[in-house]
Amino acid sequence: MATIQVNWYYVNWDVKNKWGKDIVPQLTAHKITESQLERAVYVIRTNGNFAIDYPKKPSPTLYIGEGNFKQRLMQHKNWLKELRELVGDFPFEIALAIPLARHNKYMYKDMEADLLHEFKYAYGAAPFMNKQLEYHSRNHVYEPYQEFVRPLQIGKGKRIPWAIKPLPSNTQYNNFWKTTD
Repeated sequence: MATIQVNWYYVNWDVKNKWGKDIVPQLTAHKITESQLERAVYVIRTNGNFAIDYPKKPSPTLYIGEGNFKQRLMQHKNWLKELRELVGDFPFEIALAIPLARHNKYMYKDMEADLLHEFKYAYGAAPFMNKQLEYHSRNHVYEPYQEFVRPLQIGKGKRIPWAIKPLPSNTQYNNFWKTTD
């Protein structure tokens, strides 16, 4: 069993942002290199006045992912534009972690899987845009635990007045309910 020290870095993101002009300076401020992003875990979150109304409770989490962050971020723009058209102009926040463990070069994949399962347990389904849960056979302890789950939560002191969920006419409706119990 590996004990993983968790440290999230937060980046503000707008679908109109350019990688070199807007994202890289934020990464540099956190001392994150582009090569580290190949083994990153990330959580895309709303950063406005609404959350997603999951079966058990609301969360700002839209997606949990891993891997080549730069390439994936550009792919996420398509579905994020659709959501933005619905709720209006709002920013996103991305939490990034670069987990490391001895003898496990795929720790980032394990952490993504563990976050997905933690999310499903706490909120009743996988995040809005995750179509499936991931699995692995290793046991890990994330310390501090509160830091591990921080990007999944609304956050202390934040008062979000709205929580939304897709209805059957929404193209993402089936994804939303696919991972519920």
